[in-house]
Amino acid sequence: MMSKLNRFISPKTIAVIGASENLQKSAGRVLVNLMKTNFKGEIFLVNPKYENILGMRCYHSILQIEEQVDLACIIVPAKNVPIVMESCIEKGVKAVMILSSGFSENGIEGRKLEESIHRMIKGKDIAVYGPNAPGLFSYCKQWGISFSPRFEPKQFRRGNVGLISHGGSLGRAIIDSNEKGIGFSYWFSPGNEIDVNFNDCLEFLIDDPHTQTILLVIESFFEEKRFFDLIHKAYEKNKPVILLSIGTTNESISAIRFHLGKEMKTPFPWEVIQHPGLIKVDSIDEIVSLAWLFEYYQQMRGNRTVVFSWAGGASIYLADLCKRNHIHLPDLSNKLKRKFAELIKIKDYYINPLDLTTTVYDDLTLLSDCLNYISESEEFDNIIVLFPFQVDYQNEFLAKEILKIIVEKEKIIIPIFLSQGYQNELSLDLIKEKKLPYFVNEQTAIKVLSKFLEYKGFSDEWGKKDGKAHSNK
Repeated sequence: MMSKLNRFISPKTIAVIGASENLQKSAGRVLVNLMKTNFKGEIFLVNPKYENILGMRCYHSILQIEEQVDLACIIVPAKNVPIVMESCIEKGVKAVMILSSGFSENGIEGRKLEESIHRMIKGKDIAVYGPNAPGLFSYCKQWGISFSPRFEPKQFRRGNVGLISHGGSLGRAIIDSNEKGIGFSYWFSPGNEIDVNFNDCLEFLIDDPHTQTILLVIESFFEEKRFFDLIHKAYEKNKPVILLSIGTTNESISAIRFHLGKEMKTPFPWEVIQHPGLIKVDSIDEIVSLAWLFEYYQQMRGNRTVVFSWAGGASIYLADLCKRNHIHLPDLSNKLKRKFAELIKIKDYYINPLDLTTTVYDDLTLLSDCLNYISESEEFDNIIVLFPFQVDYQNEFLAKEILKIIVEKEKIIIPIFLSQGYQNELSLDLIKEKKLPYFVNEQTAIKVLSKFLEYKGFSDEWGKKDGKAHSNK
């Protein structure tokens, strides 16, 4: 069965109803933003106030357009939407996106408008996205619809992460991570869900061959059975679903009513929901960071993790975080301990977490040699590399070594920059340039690494059995 969403992502013709020559208003920005994209089809403008906008003819009604209209994008005052919808139905439009706000989120009158549209489309071959929708974007086809004042689709990076968000602000906050290196496939935000709903978008991404990781930002929840059936379907396809739930307190329930016009008596009890295919996170930082790990590291070998550092206090702190998050830190082999002792000329007992001491300040080759010993030893699957603070050129040197190891050894490396002040350094720029996942929040780094390992089928309990983790997926 073909998804309703296909009508919205592959139109050949689009009518922008309510287009404006005032490019500072949403109705004007929708047109400009659409023209910025890679949309190859024909665009028609509809607004009885104008004869033309930006040199393009402006029709008084969609019924005046002789060509077939695949997608109508409506951005007119809410009270005028029903009559515009009637014209779209008469025209035979198969997909309508309503960006206009002022519906059930605005109380009784708005709810009546929404109900009238729902009655109007019932039994008809038409799909409606919205109302009160901020838009959508297909990174696969490099086009989309948005009234965002900051919208540069030519710079968007295509990838395999799909996002569905309730509300445009959080959605935009997440897709801005595209600039860090995360590639997206689609972004959907269906607004008040009068027809196309959250589950429709989820099912589309599960079936989409371009999407491998799915991000959800949910503030209201309906069709529970279908939702969890879809989560299981995603799990069977090995597509992780990462959830950031909002509206989880009694205080936020009223805000949900005003935001989406949805009536909820109590928050959904996400804390009791457990499914191996659903990964729950607590912040935007976590949902973005975890998506980044899934996209960048397609393959992994196990849970055997080492903390690599030249600062004792920092390494101990990270060991605590790893223990609390069930990340296995096996001891170094005697062979590896002897190598470190011979190299650094200090007879201390080397352990995991590793403290190379400040001896490496004076000879940076010691730093690279030790890191290479770790990566070549095959004793560890994942390396947490700490950048406690800037020391001359040490961080830049270490960053270059990290990039070499990732290419040559296929290790998972988690760079963590701990400094709370000086982060404008070349080492970070080198890692950013290669779009390698990096972290400036150590709590986030360890939490998402733990969740990543758990989903992939690796856990501390497995690792404790024989010093090497094994996958159960």
